[in-house]
Amino acid sequence: MKVTPPLAQSVLAIAISGASFSALADAEFERSVEQRLAKLEQQQGAGNNTLLGDKVAVRGLIEIEASMGEGFDDKSYSDLVVATVELGLSAAINDQVEADIVLLYEEDETEFDVDVATLSFADLVGPVDVLVGKQYLPFGRFETALVNDTLVLELAETNKTAALFGLEQDGFSVGAYLFDGSVDRERHVENYGLTARFSQHNFQVGFDYLSALTESDSISEIVPGPAGLDSDDGAFSFSGSLSVEALTFIAEYMSAVDDIEWAFFEAQPSAFQLELDFAARLREQDVTLAFAVQETDDAGGWLPEQRLSLGASTDVYENVVLALEFWRDTDYSEAKLGTDEKSNNIVVQLAANF
Repeated sequence: MKVTPPLAQSVLAIAISGASFSALADAEFERSVEQRLAKLEQQQGAGNNTLLGDKVAVRGLIEIEASMGEGFDDKSYSDLVVATVELGLSAAINDQVEADIVLLYEEDETEFDVDVATLSFADLVGPVDVLVGKQYLPFGRFETALVNDTLVLELAETNKTAALFGLEQDGFSVGAYLFDGSVDRERHVENYGLTARFSQHNFQVGFDYLSALTESDSISEIVPGPAGLDSDDGAFSFSGSLSVEALTFIAEYMSAVDDIEWAFFEAQPSAFQLELDFAARLREQDVTLAFAVQETDDAGGWLPEQRLSLGASTDVYENVVLALEFWRDTDYSEAKLGTDEKSNNIVVQLAANF
């Protein structure tokens, strides 16, 4: 498991913003960074915008992490890595079209590469906006104020080339998208997804459906090739958050619709997250405290069965956040492809966005 930090995010999710092309592009960039850097985004917002001329805006994120702990094999570890480098560029092509590119590097995990590359079209068909290109599909929200990605994200995050059609009005947004998969190697673009969300200033709730959970980044990586997989293994996700004064409550649940079968193994993976965040002021310093309970099912040998997390974060300079997280993982039993062991870990993250 790789500790992943927070800032902005967006990829295959045709940013469902019924506003202008710039709002749609901004939402796309924020979503791709949001799925990895949710904590920094929550504290810092979408980040700064450096203009190159009057048409191109540049944004960036750097996250450095020091971690230590012990694995399920009882062996201790320590590490110091550049966990995330993201560079985003947005270019206004004209009054209705915007291009977005996000480059991503994660030490020991992702070589510097194009993470997002999209064209967004505002009001292409009436009030419907369109986002086309390589992006993160709008399946799941993955919100957190902690350093680590949520287990729901570890299970369900999906980066594909897709076409997303969406509209938004009075806080209610809906969207539908098509994408070509890598698991199903037929010659047709037959995978799809649906997303719906209602948002107010302190409340949001959403539902997402994906026709092929086997196309998620994690499942497609752990499965040895496409043989034996069915691209029709769909999944759904419910998510919501509520803020009341200094408290924010986050909940998300994701599950496959039916068993996913490959080789001699079948499972119906699922995951949920319950998180409570508290904004406090200690010695004239704004601090965010977070506690989360997460669990998975049918993910033995891949993800922990349970995770308890406690974290804190604060601005140390303008646009620079220092975050700390302690988490305790409990593995599956040996009968469920686990080790029946526990693992204690801690990470310190320094993140700067510009």
